[in-house]
Parts: sequence; C-alpha cells; structure tokens
Amino acid sequence: MPTIPRSQNHLAELLGIAKSICSRHKARGMPTDTVENARAWMEATLDPGRRKGIRFDQYYQPPAKQRQPTPAPAPDLAAQASALLAAAAAMLEVNQPIAALVPSLRAALHAVPVHERERVELYLEPMRVLVAHMLALWPADKAALCDDGSPAWCNGETMTDTEAQEMGEFWYQVAAGEWLVP
Repeated sequence: MPTIPRSQNHLAELLGIAKSICSRHKARGMPTDTVENARAWMEATLDPGRRKGIRFDQYYQPPAKQRQPTPAPAPDLAAQASALLAAAAAMLEVNQPIAALVPSLRAALHAVPVHERERVELYLEPMRVLVAHMLALWPADKAALCDDGSPAWCNGETMTDTEAQEMGEFWYQVAAGEWLVP
C-alpha cells in the first residue's frame, strides 16, 4: 500500500531530505502524491552522488550500524560437573543420600565435551554410586581389593599409562550414563 504524505513538508521528512530540497525536486518534476513515486523519481533522475545516504563528502555520515549483542560466555561444563560431584561427596560424607542428585550428576558429566573431561575433578564416593550398576556385575571377592577398598581384578601386572587412560575414560562414561547395562 502506498504511503501518502500529508504535505510537502511531511514528504521531505519521510524521504529524509530537507524541505528546501524537496521543493527543488518538485520543481524539477518529482511527484508528490506518494513516497514510493517520489523515491522512484529520485532513483531514476538524480545522480547517485547527489542522493542522501550515497554521497561520500565531508558531510556524509554513514547510517548507524545495528549493534550486535555480545554472546554470553560459554559455561564451564567441567567446572560445573566438578562442583556437583563435590556437593555429592559432601552429602555422602555426612551420610545424606544422593539418589535425587544422580540424574543431575549423570547429565552434568555427559554434557562435558570429551576433550575437556580430564579437567573434571572426580570424587571417589559419588563415582562409586554412579558406577554401582556396573560394579554389581563383577563377583564380590573380598580378597581382591585395592588400598581404597575398590575391587581389583588383575593378573599382577602393572597397567600401562595408555591402559589406565582407557580405563579412566570407560569409568567416566559409565558414570555419565553412556554405558547402560540392561
């Protein structure tokens, strides 16, 4: 729908030009019935260097740029998972159950990108709760325990660093709910 100006002064305001320039353009043949017709005439008739917003002289001011909002910093998921595990450890230390926290703990561990998982500070007691479903699959042999009381099934050989890293990744995935046992 065409925009019909109330007056020549209103047309000048809508076009973003001075009233005197609008009068000058009208005298040269610019239609004043609608803003669209006036713009079309200006596009077809005027030299581009003589149109407002296109000229590059000492008085030219570029249109204001829309300011882009700065993105919020990405959350530190490793720190969040560590903090949640620390809270769970504190609860277990005072004999409080953490069953209600388990889904949040798993989600927090799962959300940490693989390349940042080494930054997560793991706490033994909450990790035992998170991997209990997997530990239940192994036979309970009281003679095969590590110093910390965790089960140890090994042939007496020391694990290599690569094997230890792989085991750590496996148990992290179990705690994060990425290894589900039916």
